Amino acid sequence: MPKKNITLETPFKRGEKVMLVRPIPGHVEGQRGKVRLVSGFDDWKRYWVRFADGQLVSSVDHADLVRPAMYEEWREESARVAAAKLAAESNAAAPAEAAAVGGGGGGGIADQIPAALLERSKAAKARLTGG
Repeated sequence: MPKKNITLETPFKRGEKVMLVRPIPGHVEGQRGKVRLVSGFDDWKRYWVRFADGQLVSSVDHADLVRPAMYEEWREESARVAAAKLAAESNAAAPAEAAAVGGGGGGGIADQIPAALLERSKAAKARLTGG
């Protein structure tokens, strides 16, 4: 029987050794433990983990844990995700900056409100202020 392909998203099983990749209250990044209970469902995966110091912590998120052998893969993947996010943010900011520099509309509140409503509001303001 072929071995199962284990990825970073593969759920942990009871008794599996894990390592924290983000600090949680009372525990630091890199601390190792063992899964004692699997809870949650679908995309909301939670675990009870007993750490080396003997503490049992409940409701540890799947994203906060990694298999120790897959730690380097997790670091590479998180760096890739961060770089993609940064590139997407810079690409989204570039058109807005170009429109602001060019002065060609785009993004202002006046572009989102129909002209008829702006005119009606302007007339009501003039009527109320007497001007």
